[in-house]
Amino acid sequence: LSYYITDHSKPLTGLRKWAVEHQSIYPDEAELRKECEEYMEEFDEREKLKFQREKEMGETPDEDGWITVTKTTKFGASVESAKEKKKDYDKKMEKKRKEMIHLYSFQERENRKESLAVLKAKIPRGQRKDCKNEICQKV
Repeated sequence: LSYYITDHSKPLTGLRKWAVEHQSIYPDEAELRKECEEYMEEFDEREKLKFQREKEMGETPDEDGWITVTKTTKFGASVESAKEKKKDYDKKMEKKRKEMIHLYSFQERENRKESLAVLKAKIPRGQRKDCKNEICQKV
């Protein structure tokens, strides 16, 4: 961390000094990405070894003839079941989104008024009084 503009000039002060300090807090993006990738490779290796050890423990009996029960399953969740779950979730969310068309009560009232206006236009004025349906009475 250098607080000088160049090696032999006057020291940084004010906003420039603050900017240099602020940038020095965060690592370089390329270095951080490289470090993360290395860590994830090591993690994957450890997990693979752990899984193999547990699998071997589950297959081989110990000196007394007992087989160790491990938490691993023979059959993991399949890709198809995950896709089906996602489709079900998407359908559920689509239905919910359609239900939320009228978020406010005034929107429902306006929609009702518009639908009644359409019904009024369909039924001639003379027949409205003779009609005993609930729909006609509302019109």
